Amino acid sequence: MRKPENTKNVVPVVASGPLAEIETVGVEPVPMAQRTMTPGKLFIVWLMASASAMTPLIGALLYHFGLTDMILAIVLSWLIGFIPAGLFSEMGREVPLTGLIVARKTYGVAGAFLFSLLFTFVNMGWFGLNTEVAGQVLNAIFHSTGHLWFWIIGIIQVILVLFGMKWLEYFYRYTSVLLLVCYGALSVYLFTHFRVTVPAATVPMDWGSAITTVVSFSILAWTYKLSTVSRFCQPRLNASHQTAFFLAPSTGIMVAVLVMGIVGMESQQATGNWNVALLGPHIPIWGMLAAVGVALAIIHTNAMNLYPSTVDLLVALNTLRRPTHWEQPIATLVLGFLSTVLAIMGILNHVMGFLDAIGDVIIPFTFVMLVDWLWVQRRQTPVQAFFEKPSQDLGLWNWSALISFAVGVFLSIIGNQVFPQVTAVVVPLPVAAGLVAAGLYALWRIPHRSTAVASGS
Repeated sequence: MRKPENTKNVVPVVASGPLAEIETVGVEPVPMAQRTMTPGKLFIVWLMASASAMTPLIGALLYHFGLTDMILAIVLSWLIGFIPAGLFSEMGREVPLTGLIVARKTYGVAGAFLFSLLFTFVNMGWFGLNTEVAGQVLNAIFHSTGHLWFWIIGIIQVILVLFGMKWLEYFYRYTSVLLLVCYGALSVYLFTHFRVTVPAATVPMDWGSAITTVVSFSILAWTYKLSTVSRFCQPRLNASHQTAFFLAPSTGIMVAVLVMGIVGMESQQATGNWNVALLGPHIPIWGMLAAVGVALAIIHTNAMNLYPSTVDLLVALNTLRRPTHWEQPIATLVLGFLSTVLAIMGILNHVMGFLDAIGDVIIPFTFVMLVDWLWVQRRQTPVQAFFEKPSQDLGLWNWSALISFAVGVFLSIIGNQVFPQVTAVVVPLPVAAGLVAAGLYALWRIPHRSTAVASGS
């Protein structure tokens, strides 16, 4: 692991014009001058990141449970996830670093390196899923075949991410109205031209499996990424509106899931397809424009997949060498290309297996890390400590955290076989497994808690 070249919160500018706007901060602490995001801006970022052309899919995934129970499952998922989401977001305001850098103290330098590589590919998968949805919508609108639109959408997204969080926030803020107008227009057409009824349950409600689908699709799948954005927020010690900062990410994510889930379920009932954007080609002029707007809104979500994917890869690279000034834009270009290839290969066909795998891994990872940050490190680890070379082998691997995480993943995998009725009907298995992993780690670390910050173990 190597320390950043810049240790004084100053990012050197070596270009002028548009090139100077390309974000190159990488894994370094975000300079104070760039930490200006407010609760309102944070809310809009996550509202728009969650509101994509793919979000109505949740209505199809839970269609057989009916509209009322889907709404309750989404609300319960928010109640389960808003505290972990808020705490992880606050981490970025306390130390202006991405979560995988902070994970070096939880899982060890080598452990964080492996997780960085893993989550780089997870975010590439999300990028591919959303790009494929956008490409299919645009193919339908323009009655085309092939992968031209996949590449066009991929290139637009990569260009936006090159300019980093400052311009992403601008983009989210000023295109939010466009997204609302487009979805609103398509929803009005849906309700005025089709026979829309309230979908009723066709099978008994399985709360465990329904909540698992929602949290894996939304709030807990996003949680570990939250500090990657909140490191650009006003520092926790200097800012007011602490409650608003805490609630903004989870509320933004779940409001989008709730509203668009309802639209997706009603579209599934009325048209046989959850993707309301596909109505666009059947509506003269304005409908096509609205559908194009919805398809382009995929950029909202995918920017927040490619951006963390790039940063996670940089964490892995920083473990091996010092960061260089242009490695962030280069990584963005490479990962954007590879993720678009995933879309062309048809990753959408494997969406349920992908969602299950995400929940199995990310939720135990996040819960163990939160216990370490709050209870073991007690939010006191200084920024530069995360870049120090480990003084002993224990600094490379924190086996108590890794074993606790492995127990959580194991329980997520075997729980449905051992307790099929409980995990399907009552308990959201990844959440329960994550809590077990976090509790095990807390018990394991009791003897070391008083010295954890000083030793960095």
